[in-house]
Amino acid sequence: MGDIDLLSIDIDGNDYWVWKAIDVIAPRVVVIEYNALLGYSQSLTVTYNPNFVRFGTHRRGIYHGASLAALEMLGASKGYLLVGCDSSGVNAFFVRKDLALGTISAVSPEDAYYPSARLSSKLSPQEQVNLAGTLGFIKV
Repeated sequence: MGDIDLLSIDIDGNDYWVWKAIDVIAPRVVVIEYNALLGYSQSLTVTYNPNFVRFGTHRRGIYHGASLAALEMLGASKGYLLVGCDSSGVNAFFVRKDLALGTISAVSPEDAYYPSARLSSKLSPQEQVNLAGTLGFIKV
């Protein structure tokens, strides 16, 4: 397995499934988009679809990606620590455990989570939860 410094996954759809499938490289840091609409406690993602179209399920394009909890669990299974998220509620940052060397601590999805700045200006947190429940995300 080859080391690389950074892997960034932001494909507005099958992000979870792409990271899960990657096994020929060992990025030191992974930056991956999470779907803040899904909150931080449930492990949810879109159903894998090789022909995924972000705006195919909902006109606002909010059926995409995975929850922060799903990505944290996937990262842990691949040997990564969740170390934080950006304040816009878009990207999660992971560091390979063997490189943290006791100097970088993992954070929980709850502590790392930021709501989507874009969605929060249009929908209340409860409206976001209600909407997410209608879109067909699956538990992983």
